[in-house]
Amino acid sequence: MGHPPLEFSDCYKDSPDFRETLKCYELELDRTSKFLKELIKDGNSVITAIKGYSLAVQKFSQTLSGFQFDFIGDSLTDDEINIAESFQEFAGLLQEVEHDRMML
Repeated sequence: MGHPPLEFSDCYKDSPDFRETLKCYELELDRTSKFLKELIKDGNSVITAIKGYSLAVQKFSQTLSGFQFDFIGDSLTDDEINIAESFQEFAGLLQEVEHDRMML
């Protein structure tokens, strides 16, 4: 995959071999440039998707945090209390994960 070295002194001779070697370098530079442009485009797409995902997770976490049971009677049952506390804890964990992800 390597290319022969370009010698400065060969440019004065302007030989067909020098021109062919130069064409190989130009083709390789074009290929590398296209690859880097595609890589940047794909990287930006990934970053945009991650930001959208993060916003969705934060919204989900806020919805969980805001959940409260409406109770009938004097108080909530033990199961309802456990569920509400679980939602709160899960929302806190999601927020912590998203915070750490954004730090990365």
